Amino acid sequence: MPLRSLVAPLVTRLHRWDYTRRFTFTATLIVLATISLAGVLLWQGSLLLVIVTIGLALIMGIFLLALYQSINSEVQQLSQMISQISNGESNVKPYPNGKSDLSVVAQRLASLAGEWMLSGLYRQAIVEYAVDGIMIIDEHDRITTFNPAAERMFGFTSTEIIGQPIARLIPDPLHRQYKLISLGDEIIGRHKDAHNFPMDISSGQIVMNKQRLYVLILRDATRRKQVEEELERARDAAEAASRAKSTFLANMSHELRTPLNAIIGYSELLIEDAVDAQEEDLESDLRRIHRAGTHLLGLISDILDISKIEAGKMDLRYEYFALSPMLSDVDLTVEPLAAQRGNHFITQYSGQPESIFADPVRVRQILINLLGNACKFTENGTIILRIAVEDEDHLPRHDDCPGACIIFEVTDTGIGMSETQMARLFQPFTQADDSTTRKYGGTGLGLALTRYFCQMMGGTVDVVSVLGQGSSFMVRLPLRSPDETRNLEIERDAVEGRR
Repeated sequence: MPLRSLVAPLVTRLHRWDYTRRFTFTATLIVLATISLAGVLLWQGSLLLVIVTIGLALIMGIFLLALYQSINSEVQQLSQMISQISNGESNVKPYPNGKSDLSVVAQRLASLAGEWMLSGLYRQAIVEYAVDGIMIIDEHDRITTFNPAAERMFGFTSTEIIGQPIARLIPDPLHRQYKLISLGDEIIGRHKDAHNFPMDISSGQIVMNKQRLYVLILRDATRRKQVEEELERARDAAEAASRAKSTFLANMSHELRTPLNAIIGYSELLIEDAVDAQEEDLESDLRRIHRAGTHLLGLISDILDISKIEAGKMDLRYEYFALSPMLSDVDLTVEPLAAQRGNHFITQYSGQPESIFADPVRVRQILINLLGNACKFTENGTIILRIAVEDEDHLPRHDDCPGACIIFEVTDTGIGMSETQMARLFQPFTQADDSTTRKYGGTGLGLALTRYFCQMMGGTVDVVSVLGQGSSFMVRLPLRSPDETRNLEIERDAVEGRR
């Protein structure tokens, strides 16, 4: 430790000198020491020792000179190599080439130079051939890098724009937005011919040599904006056409239904006349006309209902009505449909209320739609209609129907549905599978109307089904008073008015 502390100041002093000065200083000390020793020996009369001392000093001087020339040559070669690297040369040979420490440094520098040059070529290729414009801005808002894509975007060459302020390309005050770290923000750019255009900008910051630089990646958004405007116009046109269609069909409801009702009514009168005249062949043909007219009226009614809903012209007519007569009418309508395919129809009651406050026409339509589908997709099976009351003390409950509810559950043992089919079940003009349109018929509107009517009355409709085993549809309708219903309608109308 004492020796190291004594040597440390000398080492610090030597670090400040170049190799020539170090060797000169060392050689001078050795020469002075040798002369001093030779003078002492000569004064004592030891001529032989003086000759030996001078000989050793010459040998040491020659060795130091050779060492100086060797190290000086390696330093010069290493300096030349560094100069080549600084000039951008990639294939630099390691000089000096040997086993000394300086040779190891040279080999490492040569390897790093190749890696740096390759990395630089990669970066240059990315900047030069990038589709997006790339700029680098210094702390004084001056442009330092301007790639070819930016030249095409702004119309300036890199020679014209490098060194210019960024405000030349991005109008005030937006030109300072590049200092905010952003990803895909929209900004305005100014072309060389003075017209403005939209751009998408992404920016970031880097620090080099204690200087903050800002990297900008720019993309001309003119085409994207045009496409967005075209899509918006197309969407508006499609919505206007859809509204016009829905409004037309809603307004044509009376004109379309009246002729069909006349055909059905007159066919019923003619059937009665044919029965009285015992014209069996004529009666059979008239009943076919009556069934076809009734079927067509049902299809048109569904289409008109969905059009009214889309046009916002569907109104509900709430009233207190007795549940039993309505369910009896549903039974009379569904039993023949179930018998046609050999099905057994059952109605089960569990705590049903005597009357409810709702739209009786739409409640009946909901049940007929669900039961009609059950009859259509079930053969030689069982169809069950369950009616129950779900109140605060009865579980399970449903989040969308938090109060007391009446439940209509339709269960069948028919063909059932898969998860994929159920996912698109309630879309208008859509059935569980495309093949059902050919095999079973129908417009695909019944379940869509069922969901709409349930939602309009504040209820829900859910389905559980297993492919090949059957389906179960559960309708929940809230048991509300007239005042509650009126308040909900006022709130709904207010929300729709704000839209």
